Amino acid sequence: MNVETLVADVKTRVEPIVAKGQEIATVSLDALKQTTTVLVDGVQTVVKTQIDAGKDLFAAVQTSFEKAKTDGLKAVAAAPIEYLPAGRERVISAYNDTVATVTKTGEQVVQVVRKGFEEVSAKFTGVTVEVVPAAAPAKKTAKKASAKKAA
Repeated sequence: MNVETLVADVKTRVEPIVAKGQEIATVSLDALKQTTTVLVDGVQTVVKTQIDAGKDLFAAVQTSFEKAKTDGLKAVAAAPIEYLPAGRERVISAYNDTVATVTKTGEQVVQVVRKGFEEVSAKFTGVTVEVVPAAAPAKKTAKKASAKKAA
């Protein structure tokens, strides 16, 4: 065997591996981009929700303070609960929205990572991947129905 034959033999064996490596890198990079997009969207939604809630609470506190300032110290001392800002519902709403957004974002990230992993595994083995669409999220009708029965 001469050197040229060895080089040609090694080259024919290495080229498919390099091509698979490039495909795997491309698939991995695409999955990373999709994951980043999902995470950024989720974080932006959470931040917007929290900022809006903060603005609403600040406005409620200002209104309450102005009312207390107008009515005077004696009125506030006589009925202090009337001067507390009404923001409980807004805080609970912001919390529930945040939990829902974080849960949804987490599920989407898992789905993207799982799909990317399956594609990378398929590139290694040379098998094609059949992508099954994710199931639709379950509706929350059970909680609403049970809450109506309890009321």
